[in-house]
Amino acid sequence: MGKSAPSYPAPPDPVKTAEAQAAINKETAIAQSKLNRTNEYTPYGSSVWTQEAAPEFTPEWESVPIYSEREWVENDGSDEDDNSGRWSEPEITGYKQVQTNEGLEPDPLDRKWERTTTLDPAQQAILDKQNAVTNALNDTAAAQVGRVGQALSTPFSYEGIVGAGNTAGARDAAQRASGIAGSAYNYDGQPAAPTAQGITNAADIAARSVATPFNLRGSAPSTAGISGAANTAEAAMGQEFNYDGLPGAFNTQGAQSAVQTVTDAYGNPLNYSGAPAAPTADAAARQQVIDSVYGQMSSRLDPRFAGEQRALETQLANSGISRGTEAFSGSMEDFYRGRNDAYQGAQNAAIQAGGAEQSRLFGLGSAARQNTIAEQNYLRASRGQEQGQILGYQGQLSGLQDRARSNAAQERLTERGIPISEAAQLQQLRGTEFDASSAARDRSVEEQLLQRGMPAQEQAQIQAMRGAAYDAQAQDRSRGIQEYAAQRAGSLGEQQQAYNMQQGLFGLDQAARQRAIEESAYLRNLPLNETSALMSGNQINNPQFGAAPQTGIANTDYSGLVANNYAAQVSAANAKAAANSATTGAILGGAATIGSAAIF
Repeated sequence: MGKSAPSYPAPPDPVKTAEAQAAINKETAIAQSKLNRTNEYTPYGSSVWTQEAAPEFTPEWESVPIYSEREWVENDGSDEDDNSGRWSEPEITGYKQVQTNEGLEPDPLDRKWERTTTLDPAQQAILDKQNAVTNALNDTAAAQVGRVGQALSTPFSYEGIVGAGNTAGARDAAQRASGIAGSAYNYDGQPAAPTAQGITNAADIAARSVATPFNLRGSAPSTAGISGAANTAEAAMGQEFNYDGLPGAFNTQGAQSAVQTVTDAYGNPLNYSGAPAAPTADAAARQQVIDSVYGQMSSRLDPRFAGEQRALETQLANSGISRGTEAFSGSMEDFYRGRNDAYQGAQNAAIQAGGAEQSRLFGLGSAARQNTIAEQNYLRASRGQEQGQILGYQGQLSGLQDRARSNAAQERLTERGIPISEAAQLQQLRGTEFDASSAARDRSVEEQLLQRGMPAQEQAQIQAMRGAAYDAQAQDRSRGIQEYAAQRAGSLGEQQQAYNMQQGLFGLDQAARQRAIEESAYLRNLPLNETSALMSGNQINNPQFGAAPQTGIANTDYSGLVANNYAAQVSAANAKAAANSATTGAILGGAATIGSAAIF
């Protein structure tokens, strides 16, 4: 027998889909607007959202009869015109209430929203007072406009203001000062300039006294003793240094043995054969838990859904919806879908319970194995710590032996350095002797130099006295020239003072004139400033509210869901058609093969 042809779904109605999507969009917009209209309250005022009251709406109802289903009645032969039968007439089995004005409710979007900002009572009182003050100031300023126009219509004049300063006196003082500074400057009547003849004669005598040859008496000290001491130290340092008779170096055999013991201990591979086996997933235990949990949950779901199915079928029958109708099939599909979801939820819960139990058993097995492994690792680490202590003792012994050898070597070096120290002391004594001889020779040389320099020193004293006389004559002439210059500068200073006084009088006249001009301008601008001050009253600031947080609601893509559902149904029908086509082709091919075999 061939398979039935696939049933293709009817395409969705675009009008109904659009109407449903529009209704969803409208509900989303209403919800989003309600969420984003937030009332705000601050110490300075409040901002409140209000909506118009909804108009009254009264639903209207009408009783509608409920008819029984029509049945097909076979013809009993009494009706000659109809040999097949007829449909029975429906009967009224009851009445139901139907709303006649459904869908005519007022649209919530037609109700307008208002936002009202209200000041705090204290702030409102301040605002009222400021408005009253502003009105009074504006009235006063309006009265001052006439004064402003009068002041601006009067031309600005310098009549009656102090005159500008006169520079005639300053010019006269400057002219007199120029005459003094322009006169010729001479040294007539001043002491004559001194000469340096006496200084030159004294310098010639000193030069002749230091021209005699210089003779060094006595012999220079010898360095033979210093050289001998240095040779003794050099001979002592030339001896070869050796470690004969010193304690032997440390033997590391014990430390090496301890290291080898540790190496051997860690070289043995760890063996976990005595530890509990690693846990594995027990599928049978997991399935047992799943079956147990699902059996408990399904034992409660079976009677529940059996009773709900009977109640639903009774409700549909009472509503006039019979089996086989589209409404009956749709209601039962919804019921079956909910029942399948409940059983699927029970199945998922049973699977999760089985996985949790398996995880618990796996964790217990893993913990037992890890405890055994940790004990073995601890025993191995303890052996390593003991060998490490032995190695530390060997290291301390090595340090003691090395320190003993180092002390012996230091004593050997001290003994070796005694001849060098003695030679250094001898060299120091020889050096002292050499320094004494050198000091004696230096004193002899100094005496000759002192004897040789006496005439030069005497002539230097004479030269100093001659220089003092020269300086006295030069100072006398300098004082005369300074007095003449001071007398000349005094006259010029007096003229400078006169010039400065004339400049001061000029500045005073100019300052007085400037003050008079500023006072006149102040009186002219006073009406303008007063009017501007009256017009610049401060106002209270309205309360500032922060931005309310905006909440977005994702819209439901009803149109997309309908299109996806239709596409899935079409795809399933196409797959069924392809499967039927493949099955039909296979059957026809098999029949052709059988027919060919029968022919042969």
